[in-house]
Amino acid sequence: MFVTSPQKQIMSGQGQQHSTENERQHLIDRLLDAVKQCQVRFGGKTDLATDGDSRVVCLLTQFEAVFQHGFKKSRVSAFRQVGQAAGIVKLDSDSVFWNFVKGHLGKLELDRFLALEKATTDAGRGRAWLRSALNEHSLERYFHHMLGNKTLLSQFYEKEAFFMDEERASMLPMTAAVLSSILFALTVDNEETKHCTTGTTTDNQQRCA
Repeated sequence: MFVTSPQKQIMSGQGQQHSTENERQHLIDRLLDAVKQCQVRFGGKTDLATDGDSRVVCLLTQFEAVFQHGFKKSRVSAFRQVGQAAGIVKLDSDSVFWNFVKGHLGKLELDRFLALEKATTDAGRGRAWLRSALNEHSLERYFHHMLGNKTLLSQFYEKEAFFMDEERASMLPMTAAVLSSILFALTVDNEETKHCTTGTTTDNQQRCA
């Protein structure tokens, strides 16, 4: 049986769609597991959840993976691309989601993160914001705001991105709500948020397995 070119294209497209579907399911499974581990250890207790606990590190890693999934590469400025080619600027693949997040911040909130002394890169500001949102129990509110702004979502994310999967993305506010019973005490402004010193997101996900 011969397969025509159009049929090959259809089969290839179906395979790619199935692959991205699996990626999104894997992301939510890993995130829910990380939330569960933190909830069991810290939920409803007076113990502080800090950066030094491996379960908290895994939680942060999974949230970052969700934010990074399907982020449009074109959002990286041409200036920074030229700088990277010239060896002047080092692009951090983990940094880009800050550009999406800052579109949901008020002026005072944005100024607060732009004024950080140590977390001065896009990577640092993104990680600092995530830690701050967990500390202040404001992540659920942010997720509702983000998911409700379809214009910004389509501007920053590819159609196969996790945030564009309405069914799975709708679970994000719920996961954040579960974490509201945990007392987070995460360091917001430090060198570790500026440059990820614990490896790439993929490396960290493997450590969280």
